Amino acid sequence: MRFKSILFITVIWLAVLLSGCVGDKNVTEPATTPGVISTAIATPAPTSLVTPLAEVTPTGNEIQVKLNGARGFIPNIQTINAGDEVVWDNFDPITVTLVSNDGLFENKLLAYYQQYRYVFPKPGTFTFSVKNKNLTGTIIVEYPPIQRPAPSVTTLLELPSNALYVTARMEKLSNWSTGNEIKYGLDSFKVDVINQADIPFTIKAQILSGDLILEERTFTLENQDSKIEFTNEKKYFINDTNVNLRLFIQGYPPIEYKFMEVG
Repeated sequence: MRFKSILFITVIWLAVLLSGCVGDKNVTEPATTPGVISTAIATPAPTSLVTPLAEVTPTGNEIQVKLNGARGFIPNIQTINAGDEVVWDNFDPITVTLVSNDGLFENKLLAYYQQYRYVFPKPGTFTFSVKNKNLTGTIIVEYPPIQRPAPSVTTLLELPSNALYVTARMEKLSNWSTGNEIKYGLDSFKVDVINQADIPFTIKAQILSGDLILEERTFTLENQDSKIEFTNEKKYFINDTNVNLRLFIQGYPPIEYKFMEVG
């Protein structure tokens, strides 16, 4: 009995001793993960790339579309310009209801010979119907054509007949024709132009054989009695005996002079 008491006391003492050792141990608390704060990033709304169609000024043009309870819209498809006014006329003795399928206006009740008018300010394709009937019509609206100004026309002045004194002479053409080939020799020519007016003239002179330009000269006669003379640069072989001097005078219509043969 005494032995059991000693054994019990020993067990109690060991239990107390062990509990003290365990209580001295450092207990590592688990690290606390800080809370994650979620920040919402606002996404900007996408920018529309579609440019709104501009409205145009009413043109004053009227386009008639007839309504018939049996046949519908006459014409069924109508093309107009933006700014034009469409006039729907009910030609049916029965009252009809005009409906804009695109919501351009509220339903319109049209009695016999009654009208409804609407100006289309923007381009597009719009459909209409007669209520309670399987009848539809279409209005196609386009931009009006661009009105481009007519090109300005410069009115050329009439050159006074005595403004220039002109002589055009050439040696008689020599005939070099053989067989079926027609050919003439133009050995020399001389041109004189004298300003007889009191204003300057800028002139381009052309020597022509038919439509062929043989030579060109450009010069200015500054004042009254100023003059120029020139001769050919070389001998020419031509197929036409019609040789002319053409003068293009700035601000005036062109003038032609026929060469006179000499010698």
